[in-house]
Amino acid sequence: MTPLLRIVLCCAGLLSSSLTFAADNTMTPEERTVRLAYAKLAFAIEVQTVEQSLHQAHRKLSTAALQEALRRNQLRIELSGFNVGDIAEIADRNIQEVVPLPRGENILSISAATHTIKEQDGKQTTENSVEIPVWQTGPNVGNGDIHYTVAEMLALNQPNDIFERYAAYTVVVTFQGPSRKYRALALFGKDAKGAGEVSFTDTVLGSGPQTMSASSSYPAVLLETVEGQNPAVVDWFESKQMPLASCTSGTRDVCCDPATLKCGISSLDLKNASAYAAVRGQSSNY
Repeated sequence: MTPLLRIVLCCAGLLSSSLTFAADNTMTPEERTVRLAYAKLAFAIEVQTVEQSLHQAHRKLSTAALQEALRRNQLRIELSGFNVGDIAEIADRNIQEVVPLPRGENILSISAATHTIKEQDGKQTTENSVEIPVWQTGPNVGNGDIHYTVAEMLALNQPNDIFERYAAYTVVVTFQGPSRKYRALALFGKDAKGAGEVSFTDTVLGSGPQTMSASSSYPAVLLETVEGQNPAVVDWFESKQMPLASCTSGTRDVCCDPATLKCGISSLDLKNASAYAAVRGQSSNY
């Protein structure tokens, strides 16, 4: 692979992960998969905002302060203009015709993170999350010197994978004021072992959608440890309850509506959460 192409793909977030494609009556499986990945990313940033606010307030966090932090750090995402089909339809097209590559515009830097809390009784709780995004100047690689087709790019970067379907779509992302509108791409197929695989190319959110497509983003730290024993946090969780129809029981995952890009937790998970019981089960001046 040429160094330039390696940089392009790194910045574009063209990575792979295993993912189950679920059926939906109102949209293609590919569109649904894409929407769920972005919905989980937005929710993961909400969870990180709650945890960060707790730490900054030394866990004496008010509802008003939490709501202001959530408003400030809300990652607003709109997805539209889906084109879904066989990969053969775009295999011979220049990659820049499908996904215009960065030309020095601002991008959102989103780092994956793993949070672990060890309580006094020795119990250790771990969750997958992301850091709060930061706008930064992106690379300038979208010039006329890049003539790779989609097929050539895949042959260079993922020669052992077989992609059969694609979804190209428009993303509008807004965070802390600035906004970007652009096209992105997701490819669907199988890896060398025959497992289902999806690969995202998003030139603004980078590997964020990819990371969350393979992660549960379940807020275990807030639900299962003393960190979540704050009335403002419990109020937030109650406002984020999702209908059981959007949940898969027993998976320790969030529940998401692909149409609205909203995620939360099931009422059953909230009811069984030790942090919730500690706050709602007794009066407290916490």
